[in-house]
Amino acid sequence: MNYAILDVETTGGQYNEEGIIEIAVYRFDGEKITDTFISLVNPEKEISFFVQKLTGITPKMVKTAPKFHELAKRLVEITDEATIVAHNVNFDYRVIRTEFSHLGFDFVRPTLDTIALSKTLIPGIPSYSLGKLCSSLGIPLSDRHRAHGDARATVKLFQLLLDKDSQKNIIQTSIKHIKYPSLNKKIIRLLEELPQETGVFYFHNKEGKIIYIDNDTNISNKARQILTGKGKRTRLLQLKTETISYEITGNYIISLVKAQNEIKLNQPEFKPRKNLSPFIYGIFKENSNENFTIFPLNKTNKKRALLAFSSYKKAQNFINQNNKKDYLFSKNLFKKINPEIQKKEKYVLLSGKGRTLSEKSFLWIEKGVLKGYGYYSLHSQIKNIEKVKKIMIPAHGNHYISLLIRNKLFVNKGLNKIIY
Repeated sequence: MNYAILDVETTGGQYNEEGIIEIAVYRFDGEKITDTFISLVNPEKEISFFVQKLTGITPKMVKTAPKFHELAKRLVEITDEATIVAHNVNFDYRVIRTEFSHLGFDFVRPTLDTIALSKTLIPGIPSYSLGKLCSSLGIPLSDRHRAHGDARATVKLFQLLLDKDSQKNIIQTSIKHIKYPSLNKKIIRLLEELPQETGVFYFHNKEGKIIYIDNDTNISNKARQILTGKGKRTRLLQLKTETISYEITGNYIISLVKAQNEIKLNQPEFKPRKNLSPFIYGIFKENSNENFTIFPLNKTNKKRALLAFSSYKKAQNFINQNNKKDYLFSKNLFKKINPEIQKKEKYVLLSGKGRTLSEKSFLWIEKGVLKGYGYYSLHSQIKNIEKVKKIMIPAHGNHYISLLIRNKLFVNKGLNKIIY
């Protein structure tokens, strides 16, 4: 899915008589910025004193800047087959359309407004102005009231809104505007741009409705397996699927939590087949004074397993190696994993690998129960519980997800625990 996230600064003045003095457009595929266009614009009219003070843009700065007609072609190209996204999009879109109309060109694109989306997906914020909203959510905003600074902050805000949109209304609305080619070579077309990364993917029908949701450590391979089978169910999916969208999550646990919760919310026509758990043996401890015991997992005992492994040997090696380092290892680890101890920890944040090097993902746990997940910038402070809850996507887990979390925390050391 392609979005053109933009912001314009204008001369000010009467309605529909404003001129553009700066424009910034970031083409965004839902995961990363794929193209950028930033330019001052000569409006060929006066800039109000108020706008000069607000933006810092003076007549001298735009005197030698290109005029709008010189930039129009580039603007058409970077927004082609994309949905325009802006904070108060009606203003930006109207101003741009007016400029194009002066050139005799009817500029038409689908639009999304991050103010309206924020009010729906992040209710209860005192102010939805871009500056105050970003401050409330911990989104960095530099060069306020300059097109490139405001547009870049809107990219970060929109990415958070996409994450919070568990029912996928944003994507489903956007897909309705896509024109589909013929069904010839459809499967190849659907699969050719999918990434070989960890995340969640969605099959959509021609109306944009989600008909299938799944997750994997390799989106491309998993989608290929599903769409190239020969069963009756696969044939139906092949026939009904017109678009595939996806979201990179950065790690498998987040992708699993996200997929399972969004399946419950969206109730797609087709459900993923249940995958066999890689866990065969579990580590148990019935009494805090005894050593760990290892048993095969079954329907009756799997919810009591503290940790789980794909073989008996791996489970035994884990115990032996740690007992060599710490003779009180069994007792100490049980204290950390014991569900009763976890329930006494009111708020816990588990941070792990994010989607990029500049961010971390997190799982939010209250009294031992998973309540949500999200992402935060490495430059952000997340010590404030209220701020965490504002950026968190509500979600719930199950015993399998709990095992994955504990294994990642205590066996693979892939999560960092912060107790509030």
